[in-house]
Amino acid sequence: MRPQVLFVAGEASGDHHGAHLLSEMRQACPGLMSYAAGGPALEKAGATIVVPMEKLSVIGFFEVASRLSDLYRAYRILLDTIQTHQIQDVILIDFPDFNLILARALKKKGVRVFYYISPQLWAWRKGRIQSIRRLVDHMFVIFPFEADFYRSHGIPVTYAGHPLLDSEFPPEEEKARLKREMLGEGEFPVLVLAPGSRKGEVSRLYPRMLRCYSLLRRTFPDLRAVVPESSSVPDSMFREIEERAGFGEHAGDNPPPVRIHDRFREVMRSGDCAIVASGTATLETGLIGTPMVVVYAMHQGTYRLARLLVKVPAIGMVNLVSGRTVVPELIQDQASPENMAGEVERILGDPERLKGIKTDLRALWDILGDGGASQKIARQIISMAGFDCGSGHVQSSALSQ
Repeated sequence: MRPQVLFVAGEASGDHHGAHLLSEMRQACPGLMSYAAGGPALEKAGATIVVPMEKLSVIGFFEVASRLSDLYRAYRILLDTIQTHQIQDVILIDFPDFNLILARALKKKGVRVFYYISPQLWAWRKGRIQSIRRLVDHMFVIFPFEADFYRSHGIPVTYAGHPLLDSEFPPEEEKARLKREMLGEGEFPVLVLAPGSRKGEVSRLYPRMLRCYSLLRRTFPDLRAVVPESSSVPDSMFREIEERAGFGEHAGDNPPPVRIHDRFREVMRSGDCAIVASGTATLETGLIGTPMVVVYAMHQGTYRLARLLVKVPAIGMVNLVSGRTVVPELIQDQASPENMAGEVERILGDPERLKGIKTDLRALWDILGDGGASQKIARQIISMAGFDCGSGHVQSSALSQ
């Protein structure tokens, strides 16, 4: 029987990380059959999509409640897929509120569970550590401090570096060309507005970002804005928000943001400063070297609960990895258009601060270590699963446990 695996990714970053991992697994094990709850990246990497990612993409306690029927349907489809194809190995990617529930059913069926990209238990809901120990056969983490956390709790864990380091980033030399390509000829500062890859994030953050952009044009009259538009959010949603904010077809002298579809890193490289929704996008932006303001806003009830549970000094991955505040953060009510504009103005208007942030962001490459994470983890999973890959069979990995 050909080796088979199921991936479960509930958001864009997990879809991309899973795609890199699947590509490496297929290279090492050419006969591998793969199924997924995921998006276009996993599909392009060769997975058969059984649950489209948008059926899962939701965040927050109260937001989940409104999507329970979709989530339950996805849960049943995934379990049916396991049964139909007799899959014995599943790779869960982040997305803990759904994936840990699924893991309970998988363990009852005797399925081996690998967890790639750790739930942030070290930040909140540490009580889940007992569930992880019971349900997960091996945890694969992307930050060195996470390995220490799981090891201290007796959970098998591997840190092999951060998968973002395996992919290509547009070089600094491309900035001028990308700026011309996206916004045309001319000398003007560029602000990137990155409101996230979920509908809820975009609905809460994009209107504030547009208002911020309008405010900033009073100080920087020639400022232009560009938006990395995620494929998981419909174009019509961006357009409706822009029209309500006065950036429709008749925006007058206020040039509307230019939306660029699925070219996040190139858009970030074109920018002089960015406003970025908290998440993996902040780390990508940091590795590119673009100064940013990290923002986030959620359902008010979810935020009140999160304040009781979250035990970390920062929300932005750039600041967490650096161990100090490298870029400003604005959360919930603090993430107002006026505050966003003030932070961007303090960055763009102060050449020394701009230079200092860029220096701090370059240090991220050293902190995150060597590349090759996806390949190392792929080989270890193949070995632990005991896949018969023919001539591509992989011997046991020497990665630290």
